[in-house]
Amino acid sequence: MSRVRVYLGCSLDGCIAGPDHDLSFLSEHAPAGEPHGGLGFEAFLSQIGALLMGRRTYQVLLDYDAWHYGDRPVLVATHHPLPPAPQGGDARAVQGPIAALVDAAKAAAGGKDVYLDGGDVVRQGLDAGLVDELCLTLLPVVLGRGIRLWEGLAATHALAFDPPVMHGGTMVQLTARVSTRTA
Repeated sequence: MSRVRVYLGCSLDGCIAGPDHDLSFLSEHAPAGEPHGGLGFEAFLSQIGALLMGRRTYQVLLDYDAWHYGDRPVLVATHHPLPPAPQGGDARAVQGPIAALVDAAKAAAGGKDVYLDGGDVVRQGLDAGLVDELCLTLLPVVLGRGIRLWEGLAATHALAFDPPVMHGGTMVQLTARVSTRTA
């Protein structure tokens, strides 16, 4: 059965992007190449059959020319037409409540896991009780301002953490399963 997973890099103060959706801190503060220790992005992606992200996240990826998903289906929650995905990628516009979108992503994943990406989609999935696992890589930087991952959650969520792992020698990776949701 498909799990719904989140894999994000963030600053120590919980920002997944700087002001104006700036992602430069991710490359500026991460080691070059596939980091040792923890779960690297390529290893994570090998377990993913489909992605679900919001329209802003999709646009940021296009702006940064950062298409890492190959031909995996990428479902983009939007009411607007989508520019085509680069490099022959498979991006599809979808709309509806988060539970229906996650179900569509699971169907597209072909039995593999679903990757939720983008702050708004992650928060909606978490609040709806649909997220099974969070893998957060904390970069050694405090941004002070930007797009905060947890801002706007409607509920409290208890997590069960695996032991933290040094990732790439400079980052800390936290993996947690969602254990309960409290309104």
